[in-house]
Amino acid sequence: MKRSCLLFAFLPLLAFAEDRPALKEITVTGKQEDVAARRDATTQKVIVGRKDIENMGVMTIGEVLGKLPGVEVKGDGQQARGMSRDSVQILVDGERPAGGSRIVAGVVGRLPAGELERVEILRGSSAEYGGAAAVTVNLVMKKPVSKRATAVKVAAGMNGSEPTGQFTWTENGGEGGFAWTLPITLNMHRRPAGNVTERRNETAGVTVLNEQDKDEGLFTFREFVMSPRMTWKQGSDSLTVAPLLFDGLGKRNSDMTQTAASPASSSNMLSNGDRSSREEMRRRLQRLRVEGEKHLGESKLSGRVSLNHGTRDVNTVRLSHDALGTANTRTDDTASTENETSMAFRLDRPLGEQHLLALGLEHALLKRTDTQTFSGVMSNYADQERQSILWLQDDWMLTDKATFTYGLRGERVDLDTGTNAQQHGQVMPSLAIRYAPQEQWLLRSSLGAGLKMPRLDEISDAATLSVAANTPTEADTRGNPNLRPERSVNFEAVLERYLPDNAGVFGINFYARSTQDFTERRVQLEGTRWVDRPQNEGSARHWGWEIDGKVRTDAWGWKGATVKAHLTLPHATVNDSRLGISRMARDTPEYVFSAGLDETLPKLNSSYGVSLQLSGRSVTDIPGEVYAVSDARTTLDGYWLYKLSPVFNLRTTARNLLATDTVQNTRFTNGSDVYVLSSRSTGYRSLLVTLEGRW
Repeated sequence: MKRSCLLFAFLPLLAFAEDRPALKEITVTGKQEDVAARRDATTQKVIVGRKDIENMGVMTIGEVLGKLPGVEVKGDGQQARGMSRDSVQILVDGERPAGGSRIVAGVVGRLPAGELERVEILRGSSAEYGGAAAVTVNLVMKKPVSKRATAVKVAAGMNGSEPTGQFTWTENGGEGGFAWTLPITLNMHRRPAGNVTERRNETAGVTVLNEQDKDEGLFTFREFVMSPRMTWKQGSDSLTVAPLLFDGLGKRNSDMTQTAASPASSSNMLSNGDRSSREEMRRRLQRLRVEGEKHLGESKLSGRVSLNHGTRDVNTVRLSHDALGTANTRTDDTASTENETSMAFRLDRPLGEQHLLALGLEHALLKRTDTQTFSGVMSNYADQERQSILWLQDDWMLTDKATFTYGLRGERVDLDTGTNAQQHGQVMPSLAIRYAPQEQWLLRSSLGAGLKMPRLDEISDAATLSVAANTPTEADTRGNPNLRPERSVNFEAVLERYLPDNAGVFGINFYARSTQDFTERRVQLEGTRWVDRPQNEGSARHWGWEIDGKVRTDAWGWKGATVKAHLTLPHATVNDSRLGISRMARDTPEYVFSAGLDETLPKLNSSYGVSLQLSGRSVTDIPGEVYAVSDARTTLDGYWLYKLSPVFNLRTTARNLLATDTVQNTRFTNGSDVYVLSSRSTGYRSLLVTLEGRW
C-alpha cells in the first residue's frame, strides 16, 4: 500500500512525459563542466570544480567543506538545512567511513585542499546514497596521469598575529597504461584563540554568582601527509592502489583569568583566580585503499577495499588557583585506537536502451578502544560497529525528456559498546523523476526513506568532563545507551532554469522531512552532576526552500566574470513526547546565505574573487528549561592571483576580513534556579601568500 502511494504521488509528473523532439547534444568543456554535469545528472547534483576550490583560498579539505553552498561548519562538524545532527554525509570517492569513525574522518579533513579534483553535492533520497542525511557530499580525489609533471605550492601568512605555512610537492609520471602521483605535504600552523565567558546564577531571583573568564590561547600544529596513488589501465579496465600516511602533532595552550562580583549582586568585580591549560595531541593514520573496475561486455563491475589504522593520544594538564592563591593540578589523558575495514562492490548493467540497472553491496567494520584517565582514575572502553548495505537501483528512460529512477536499499547496523549492544535494520524504497519539458527547463523530484543510526559516541558512556564548574550550561557530555535510530521520509522538488551554452543555472528547491524518534542533546541532573546526552525527543518536521544560481556574465558584456549565490530558508518543529508540546527544533538558523564573485583580468595577468557567507540568528526555545541564541554571523573572504610567468602564479588570500566574532547566549531554568552563560569567541583575520608552480 505504501509503495502504491509513492507511485501515485509521481503520476502528475509522469503525465507530462509525452514524446517530443530530442534535446540538442551538449558539448562539455572545462569551464562548462560543472553546469553541464549538474544538468545531465539523473540525481540532484551540484558540482564544485577544481577552479572553484582554488578560488576558496583554503589550505585543507575541512576548510573546503566549510565553504560549500548550503553547508555550515559548527565546531568540528558540518550541518545543512538547519539540522544540527549528522545532516551532512561525507563520502571520499564514494566511500562512507563508519558512523563512529573519529580518526579517519578527522584526518580526511586535514588533508590539503589541493588533493581534491572536485566536490559533488547531492540532495534527495536514493537507493545508492540513502536518505539518512539531508545532504551528501562526495569528495572526489585527484587521479594520477601518466604525463610527467611537477607541482609545488609554498604558502606563508598570518592567522591574526601568528605565522602559518604549508609546503606541498607533487610529482606525477608514468608510461603507457601506468600512471602515478606522489603528493607530500607539510603543514606548520599557529592560530590564536580568544574567548570571554560570563556566567550568572540566580536562586529564587537572588544573584548568587556573577563572574567573568577571559581566555587567551595559542593552538599550534605540525602535520605531515604522504598520499601516493598508482593506477594501471588496460583498455577500459583499471586498478588503483592508494596508501596514505598521516602524522600530526598539535599543542593548545590557554591562560584564563577570572573575576567575580563581590557581593554577587553588585558590579564590584574582583580577582577570583586563574587557570592555565596545556594540551598535547598526537594523531596518526595509516591507510590503504585499493579500487578497480572491469568491463564485461556492456556491464561494468567495480569495487574497492579500504584498510585503516589510526591512533589519537591527548594529554591535558590544568593548573588553577582560587581567589586565595591555593593551587590545584588536574591531569587528563585519553588514548584511542581505531581499526576500520570497508569494502564495496557494484555492478552496472544496461537492459535494452531504456534501463540502466545498478546493484551495490557495501560492508564496514570498525573496532575502537578508548582509555581515559581523569585525575588518576582510569576507565577503559571497547566499541565495535558493523554495517552491511545492499541496494538496487534502475534508471528508466521513459522518453528523451523523462527519466524515472526507482530502487530499494537495505541497511543493517550492529553497535556494541561492551555494556550495550544494538542491532537495527530497514528496507527503504526511493523514487525520483527527472523531466525536461523544454530545452532550458528541468524539473526533478524525489521521495524516499532514511535510517540514521546512533554513532558509537552517542551510545557509549565514556565521559568528557566539564572544565569549569559543573552546571546545566557547562555540563559533562556522555552517550545514551538507550538511544534509538531516527527513521525518516524525505521529499524534494526542484525547478532549474539553464542558460544557453551552459552559461549558468538558476534553481529553486522545496524539501520536506518527517522523522520519528528525532534525536537532540538534552541536559539533565544525574545524581550530583549535570550531564548532556542525546535523547529521542519525539517526531519532527523539517521543511524549507533553497534558492541558488551560478552565471557566467560574458553574454551580458561583463567578460570573464562568474557570479554565484545560495540561500537556504529552513523551518523545523518537534512534537516533544516528554513535554507534551509542539516546539521549535534546537539551533535552527533563520537563514543561511553564501555568495561569490570571480573575475579574470587578462590585461593585468590577474584574477580576483570575493565570497560572502551569512549565517542567520539561531534560537533554541524549550519552555521552562532553556533559551539559547547564537547571533547572526557574517564572514567575508577574498583573493588576488597574479601570473608571474607561464609556470608560476602568486596568490594572495585574505579570510574573515570583517574579523567577525562568534556570540552565544544561553539561559537555563531549573525550578527557582537560573543559570546564564554568555560567550564571545574572537574572530581573527588571516592573510596567506602562496607561490604556485607547475611544470
